[in-house]
Amino acid sequence: MAKNSTKLYKKHLVALISEECDLILAVIRQTPERLRLLELLHPWMYSQTAFIIPMPEVSQNNVDAVIKPFQLWVWMALILAFASVIAILSCFNRLFQSKGRSIIEQDNPSTFPSVRVTESIFMYVVGTLLNQGGYISNTFTPIRLVVGAWCLLTLVLLNVYNGVLISYVTEAGRPQPLINTFDDVLSDSRILLVLDKGFAGDIVISTAEKGLYKTMKDKLNAHPNSRCLSTQQCIDLVKSLPPRYVYLNAVVGLKAAIKKDYMQTRQCKLTIAGEPPFMKQAAGWGLAKNSPYREEFNRGTARLFDVGLTSFWQNWYEPDSKPCYDDKDNGGLNKNEKKPLVRLSLTNLTGAFAVLAVGCAMSILTFLAEIIIFLKKESDKKWSSDNGWRR
Repeated sequence: MAKNSTKLYKKHLVALISEECDLILAVIRQTPERLRLLELLHPWMYSQTAFIIPMPEVSQNNVDAVIKPFQLWVWMALILAFASVIAILSCFNRLFQSKGRSIIEQDNPSTFPSVRVTESIFMYVVGTLLNQGGYISNTFTPIRLVVGAWCLLTLVLLNVYNGVLISYVTEAGRPQPLINTFDDVLSDSRILLVLDKGFAGDIVISTAEKGLYKTMKDKLNAHPNSRCLSTQQCIDLVKSLPPRYVYLNAVVGLKAAIKKDYMQTRQCKLTIAGEPPFMKQAAGWGLAKNSPYREEFNRGTARLFDVGLTSFWQNWYEPDSKPCYDDKDNGGLNKNEKKPLVRLSLTNLTGAFAVLAVGCAMSILTFLAEIIIFLKKESDKKWSSDNGWRR
């Protein structure tokens, strides 16, 4: 398709230069090469350039929501603090039982029972960490200081964790696009850029020697499949898995591709993103160099703009890309408009229910293991008593 379009354009250009015709009635974008060969008229259409990306899908798997609110180093520090508190309390408990018993009993024997920690230290630390509370009857100052520091730490961490968790589960349900801005394509090495070979976008980028287009040129040259022979080939690359391709073209062409794909699949698998305001391309008709009709055509084009026919025709023939893409809902969203509120649903709380299910399963398995051990001990006792009675 690209080769046929390029051959047709060259054929028209040769006919125009050889004075076989006076005007090329086609959508001709302004490029340095075409400006040297043609007399381009006043543009009757300004085409916005953007990218087709895969339709972002809402992740239904939110199991990792319980872990995501904290970074890895925070979890590591929390585990270290958890182990340290248990170790310190256990050391204090053993120290007071072994070395301090004789001294305390000589001075005041009645104070010794308050030194020993009779409760389970591990269960106390776990209970406070899970916001279930706990109790340690010991009133000795070093132990009270350690317990107080741990309670303060868990109080702060639990409040911070709950706040971050609510924010995370609210945002995690929203679909995340492959790119958001034009800069994401250039800055992320994992994103691969594709476009139609031989068309205006390819010509402008391939001839660039510096600046933004030079960066795009290097990105295209880094991969062999960056220039497609047809629009469908680019669309197939964008729809391939894992999603990493973005297709650069004019918005009008992108809408036509989205509409065609939706008519074939009846699914919204494509959308438009990353519309830079500085990449609007002018398109118009082409005349021969030094043509005497230039001013007349320019005045006629200006009159069409004044009466609104150009915008009317453009809206009339522009492909309808709904429901997959809407300018008002996507590209034309006002930054000052408030975003709609997002309500929590069972999908957002999948992670909490998953952790609850794992905990219940572990509790049931532990309970069954205790029953098996108990029955085994009872059978061993019975067997021992029977053998002893027979002897």
